[in-house]
Amino acid sequence: MKIRITLLIAILTALASAAFAQTAPETVAKPAPAVKLPAAQEVVAKYVKAIGGREAIEKIKSRTTTGTVEMSPMGLKGTFETVAAAPDRSLAKLTLGGIGDMFEGYDGTVAWSVNPIQGSRDKSGTELLQTKITNDFYRDIRLEKIYPKMTVTGIEKVGDKDAHVVRAEPVGLNADMLYFDVDSGLLVRVDSELVSPVGTQKARTFYDEYKPFDGVMIPTKTRTVLPQVEVTMTVTDAKSNTPVDQARFAKPKV
Repeated sequence: MKIRITLLIAILTALASAAFAQTAPETVAKPAPAVKLPAAQEVVAKYVKAIGGREAIEKIKSRTTTGTVEMSPMGLKGTFETVAAAPDRSLAKLTLGGIGDMFEGYDGTVAWSVNPIQGSRDKSGTELLQTKITNDFYRDIRLEKIYPKMTVTGIEKVGDKDAHVVRAEPVGLNADMLYFDVDSGLLVRVDSELVSPVGTQKARTFYDEYKPFDGVMIPTKTRTVLPQVEVTMTVTDAKSNTPVDQARFAKPKV
């Protein structure tokens, strides 16, 4: 689920970048208190168990989600729909009042975007690499393969929760910082750099209000903090294993 949200945030990043040109503050994990930190493998294993377990996750071959989106302080509101299918296909549609429909897709080879702001284009270079990495349908149970190097660096507060901070390093991209609730094991925050045609944007994404859908817990509220812009996305419905026409993931002819 978090991966499909990233697709929509990428669209909004381009929109926000056109309006703002400041840099988000660097966030650095504070040293942990005098306690023994778990290995990254332990943190990841607890997370997988918390969201339902490997067996339940692997039973799901596709997922469709719908919901609402709001951008502040601009006051833009709209709706979104995402369709994703194993192993790495995705389609995201975002409709914003006063702007129209925006689409992002990946067919396993070509990553593309069609929107009123940038027109129609294919992604390449680092942007394409990021799309490939974030589109792994089973990303949640493949974190150790996606991030060959993972290190627990400390414990930080995310809201009122203590979270293990994991520095996760993919190949070819800058490291992400993953925050897992110490008690529940759930992923509650990710600090990352989103690649877009107008440059790289630092982003902090908070995951909240996890709910079970077909045996798997997904966050139904996602808040992403970009430079002077906040994007809040709320899932209103999610369906698993519905038939998906693979042609939907291909770039449309416009």
